[in-house]
Amino acid sequence: MKRDLVMGIAIALGVLSIGVVSASAATTASCCNEEGACLDKSSAQQYKQETAALSDAVRVKEIELSQLLGYDSTIIEARQLEAEIKELKDRIGVVAQKHAMQDCCRG
Repeated sequence: MKRDLVMGIAIALGVLSIGVVSASAATTASCCNEEGACLDKSSAQQYKQETAALSDAVRVKEIELSQLLGYDSTIIEARQLEAEIKELKDRIGVVAQKHAMQDCCRG
């Protein structure tokens, strides 16, 4: 039962985060052309180069978290992974601000 509750919460948070990302992308379309490509290609390229390792680390942690939630694990382990994911995403956000990247340009 505990595992079902944790899985339900994780799924709900995932659905909410997708909605937020979609909404923010819709409101910041001014930095992209009609095809969704970023208008400032040099900044976008620099941003992607600087955040590639961080983005990979986020993906690995998210996979690890989903596997952890699928088994009978402790909530402490899950919270620690969630905190690490948030820290990595915050670091990506700092780089995005440094290059003045809008959400629609953050591939």
